[in-house]
Amino acid sequence: MAPEPSQKSDRKVFITVGTTNFDSLITAVLQPAVVDLLQSQGYTTLRVQYGQGVELYQSLYTAELEGVLAKSSMSIGGYAYASGDEITNEIKTSELIISHAGSGTILEALRYQKRIIVVPNESLMDNHQKELANEMAKLNYVIKGSLINLSNSITKSLDFGYKHFPRKGSKMFSEVIEEELDHVDKDKMYG
Repeated sequence: MAPEPSQKSDRKVFITVGTTNFDSLITAVLQPAVVDLLQSQGYTTLRVQYGQGVELYQSLYTAELEGVLAKSSMSIGGYAYASGDEITNEIKTSELIISHAGSGTILEALRYQKRIIVVPNESLMDNHQKELANEMAKLNYVIKGSLINLSNSITKSLDFGYKHFPRKGSKMFSEVIEEELDHVDKDKMYG
C-alpha cells in the first residue's frame, strides 16, 4: 500500500475520479513513467482520490513504482472519498489537478485558478463530460487530456496559457453556471 504523504508538500498533484468509477484514469496516472515525469517536473506529492478503486490502487503500487519513488522525494497517498470541504482543500493546496471532467471539480479548480487536466470518462453514457471538456479546452480554461496522451498533457501543463475563469458574481460566470444547470435539468427530465 502507498505511504501517506508527509505534511510538507511543496508541489502537490491531486488526482480525482469523483463519485463514479474511473479505474483507467487511476491506472494511467500511477504508471511508473507518469509518476517519474511528474517527479522530474519537481512535484513532491501525489494525492489520489480513487473512489471505489481501492484494490486497483493498491495493485498499482508495484515494485517498479516503488523503485521510481525510491529515487525521488515524491510521496503518494490515496483515499476513496472525502467531504466537499476536504476535496476543496485538496484543490486549494495543489499545483496541478488531474481529474475526470465533472463540472463540479472543474469549476472548483478554476475558482482557485489551478492548472487542470481533464480526462473525460469515455465509459459514461450520454457523455456530458466530453462536451464540457471540449468547450473548456477550446476556451483555454483546461487542458483536455486522454488516457493515451496523459504524459503529453502533463508536459503541456507546465507552460500552457491557462485563461483565468471569471470570478463569482460576474455575468459570464453566472451564464456558465446556468448553462451547466440547464444540462443537469435536461438530464433529469429526459434521463
